[in-house]
Amino acid sequence: MPSALPLGWRFEAPPELLSIPGRDFPRGRIGEIIGPRSSGRTAILHAVLAASTGRGESCALIDCLDSFDPGSAEAAGAKLEKLLWIRCKGNAEHALKAADLLLYAGGFGVIALDLIEVPTRELARIPPTAWFRFRRAVEPTPAVFLVLADKPLTKTCAAQRVMLAPRKPVFTGKFSLLRKAV
Repeated sequence: MPSALPLGWRFEAPPELLSIPGRDFPRGRIGEIIGPRSSGRTAILHAVLAASTGRGESCALIDCLDSFDPGSAEAAGAKLEKLLWIRCKGNAEHALKAADLLLYAGGFGVIALDLIEVPTRELARIPPTAWFRFRRAVEPTPAVFLVLADKPLTKTCAAQRVMLAPRKPVFTGKFSLLRKAV
Protein backbone atom coordinates (compact mmCIF):
# COMPACT_ATOMS: atom_id res chain seq x y z
CA MET A 1 0.00 0.00 0.00
CA PRO A 2 1.46 3.40 -0.95
CA SER A 3 2.41 5.66 1.92
CA ALA A 4 0.43 8.84 2.54
CA LEU A 5 1.84 12.11 1.31
CA PRO A 6 3.31 14.42 3.94
CA LEU A 7 1.03 17.09 5.34
CA GLY A 8 1.08 20.23 3.19
CA TRP A 9 2.53 18.46 0.16
CA ARG A 10 1.06 19.31 -3.20
CA PHE A 11 1.84 18.29 -6.73
CA GLU A 12 3.19 21.09 -8.87
CA ALA A 13 3.66 20.78 -12.60
CA PRO A 14 6.81 22.37 -13.97
CA PRO A 15 6.12 26.05 -14.59
CA GLU A 16 5.73 27.41 -18.08
CA LEU A 17 8.72 29.45 -19.17
CA LEU A 18 9.13 32.85 -20.76
CA SER A 19 12.20 32.47 -22.95
CA ILE A 20 14.65 35.06 -24.19
CA PRO A 21 17.91 34.23 -25.96
CA GLY A 22 20.16 32.54 -23.42
CA ARG A 23 17.69 32.56 -20.49
CA ASP A 24 14.36 31.13 -19.39
CA PHE A 25 12.21 32.75 -16.70
CA PRO A 26 9.62 30.53 -14.96
CA ARG A 27 6.09 31.87 -14.77
CA GLY A 28 4.43 32.08 -11.39
CA ARG A 29 7.80 32.69 -9.76
CA ILE A 30 10.07 35.52 -8.67
CA GLY A 31 13.17 36.11 -10.75
CA GLU A 32 15.92 38.43 -9.60
CA ILE A 33 18.40 40.19 -11.88
CA ILE A 34 21.38 41.51 -9.97
CA GLY A 35 24.51 43.31 -11.02
CA PRO A 36 26.42 46.56 -10.99
CA ARG A 37 26.05 49.39 -13.46
CA SER A 38 26.84 48.37 -17.07
CA SER A 39 26.36 44.66 -16.37
CA GLY A 40 23.39 44.12 -18.70
CA ARG A 41 20.46 44.21 -16.23
CA THR A 42 18.46 46.64 -18.33
CA ALA A 43 19.19 44.76 -21.56
CA ILE A 44 17.74 41.60 -20.00
CA LEU A 45 14.69 43.55 -18.80
CA HIS A 46 14.14 44.92 -22.32
CA ALA A 47 14.46 41.42 -23.81
CA VAL A 48 11.91 40.04 -21.34
CA LEU A 49 9.48 42.88 -22.05
CA ALA A 50 9.94 42.36 -25.81
CA ALA A 51 9.33 38.60 -25.51
CA SER A 52 6.19 39.07 -23.42
CA THR A 53 4.64 41.94 -25.37
CA GLY A 54 5.54 40.10 -28.58
CA ARG A 55 3.21 37.34 -27.40
CA GLY A 56 0.45 39.92 -26.95
CA GLU A 57 0.75 40.00 -23.16
CA SER A 58 0.41 43.12 -21.07
CA CYS A 59 3.39 43.97 -18.88
CA ALA A 60 3.95 46.33 -15.97
CA LEU A 61 7.15 48.10 -14.98
CA ILE A 62 7.38 49.67 -11.54
CA ASP A 63 10.16 52.22 -11.92
CA CYS A 64 11.29 53.37 -8.48
CA LEU A 65 13.78 56.04 -9.61
CA ASP A 66 12.10 57.05 -12.90
CA SER A 67 15.06 55.79 -14.93
CA PHE A 68 13.23 53.74 -17.59
CA ASP A 69 13.94 54.78 -21.18
CA PRO A 70 10.95 53.85 -23.36
CA GLY A 71 12.90 54.50 -26.57
CA SER A 72 15.54 51.91 -25.66
CA ALA A 73 12.88 49.35 -24.73
CA GLU A 74 11.05 49.95 -28.00
CA ALA A 75 14.31 49.63 -29.95
CA ALA A 76 14.80 46.25 -28.23
CA GLY A 77 11.39 45.10 -29.50
CA ALA A 78 9.05 45.90 -26.60
CA LYS A 79 5.61 47.06 -27.65
CA LEU A 80 4.99 50.13 -25.52
CA GLU A 81 1.23 50.04 -26.05
CA LYS A 82 1.23 46.80 -24.01
CA LEU A 83 3.31 48.27 -21.16
CA LEU A 84 2.03 49.91 -17.98
CA TRP A 85 4.80 52.17 -16.67
CA ILE A 86 4.47 53.19 -13.02
CA ARG A 87 6.83 55.94 -11.93
CA CYS A 88 7.44 56.17 -8.18
CA LYS A 89 9.61 59.33 -7.98
CA GLY A 90 12.18 57.68 -5.70
CA ASN A 91 9.69 56.29 -3.17
CA ALA A 92 10.49 52.60 -2.59
CA GLU A 93 7.44 52.18 -0.35
CA HIS A 94 5.17 53.27 -3.20
CA ALA A 95 6.97 50.87 -5.53
CA LEU A 96 6.33 47.94 -3.18
CA LYS A 97 2.66 48.87 -2.80
CA ALA A 98 2.30 49.09 -6.57
CA ALA A 99 3.91 45.64 -6.97
CA ASP A 100 1.53 44.20 -4.39
CA LEU A 101 -1.52 45.66 -6.13
CA LEU A 102 -0.44 44.48 -9.58
CA LEU A 103 0.39 40.95 -8.43
CA TYR A 104 -3.04 40.55 -6.85
CA ALA A 105 -4.83 42.26 -9.77
CA GLY A 106 -3.56 39.72 -12.31
CA GLY A 107 -3.64 39.97 -16.08
CA PHE A 108 0.07 40.63 -16.65
CA GLY A 109 2.64 38.44 -18.37
CA VAL A 110 5.52 40.26 -16.67
CA ILE A 111 5.64 42.53 -13.66
CA ALA A 112 9.06 44.10 -13.17
CA LEU A 113 10.10 45.94 -10.01
CA ASP A 114 13.11 48.14 -10.77
CA LEU A 115 15.02 48.88 -7.56
CA ILE A 116 18.32 49.59 -9.31
CA GLU A 117 20.37 52.24 -7.48
CA VAL A 118 17.74 52.75 -4.77
CA PRO A 119 19.64 53.93 -1.67
CA THR A 120 20.61 51.15 0.75
CA ARG A 121 18.75 52.85 3.62
CA GLU A 122 15.52 52.59 1.61
CA LEU A 123 16.10 48.93 0.71
CA ALA A 124 16.85 48.11 4.36
CA ARG A 125 13.31 49.23 5.21
CA ILE A 126 11.77 46.45 3.09
CA PRO A 127 10.62 43.74 5.51
CA PRO A 128 11.67 40.19 4.55
CA THR A 129 8.01 39.19 4.78
CA ALA A 130 7.28 41.35 1.72
CA TRP A 131 9.17 38.91 -0.51
CA PHE A 132 7.25 35.93 0.90
CA ARG A 133 3.99 37.80 0.28
CA PHE A 134 5.03 38.52 -3.31
CA ARG A 135 6.03 34.89 -3.84
CA ARG A 136 2.62 33.69 -2.65
CA ALA A 137 0.85 36.27 -4.79
CA VAL A 138 2.65 35.35 -8.03
CA GLU A 139 2.52 31.54 -7.62
CA PRO A 140 -1.03 30.98 -8.93
CA THR A 141 -0.56 33.37 -11.86
CA PRO A 142 1.05 33.03 -15.28
CA ALA A 143 3.16 36.13 -14.56
CA VAL A 144 6.92 36.45 -14.27
CA PHE A 145 7.76 38.75 -11.37
CA LEU A 146 11.20 40.26 -11.93
CA VAL A 147 13.12 42.22 -9.32
CA LEU A 148 16.06 44.25 -10.62
CA ALA A 149 18.63 45.43 -8.10
CA ASP A 150 22.28 46.11 -7.42
CA LYS A 151 22.50 43.33 -4.81
CA PRO A 152 20.32 40.35 -3.78
CA LEU A 153 17.09 41.36 -2.04
CA THR A 154 14.56 38.55 -2.31
CA LYS A 155 16.43 36.10 -0.05
CA THR A 156 15.10 32.55 -0.59
CA CYS A 157 11.94 33.69 -2.36
CA ALA A 158 13.49 33.95 -5.83
CA ALA A 159 13.17 30.83 -7.96
CA GLN A 160 15.82 32.22 -10.27
CA ARG A 161 18.65 34.63 -9.59
CA VAL A 162 20.69 36.03 -12.47
CA MET A 163 23.94 37.52 -11.15
CA LEU A 164 25.73 39.63 -13.71
CA ALA A 165 29.35 40.74 -13.65
CA PRO A 166 30.38 44.22 -14.72
CA ARG A 167 31.22 44.62 -18.39
CA LYS A 168 33.08 47.33 -20.15
CA PRO A 169 30.57 49.74 -21.74
CA VAL A 170 30.65 49.73 -25.54
CA PHE A 171 29.50 52.76 -27.50
CA THR A 172 27.49 51.59 -30.52
CA GLY A 173 26.36 54.95 -31.88
CA LYS A 174 27.97 57.30 -34.35
CA PHE A 175 30.29 60.03 -33.26
CA SER A 176 32.63 62.51 -34.81
CA LEU A 177 35.45 64.58 -33.45
CA LEU A 178 34.55 68.22 -33.46
CA ARG A 179 37.39 70.55 -34.35
CA LYS A 180 37.32 74.12 -33.32
CA ALA A 181 37.88 76.45 -36.21
CA VAL A 182 40.62 78.96 -35.56
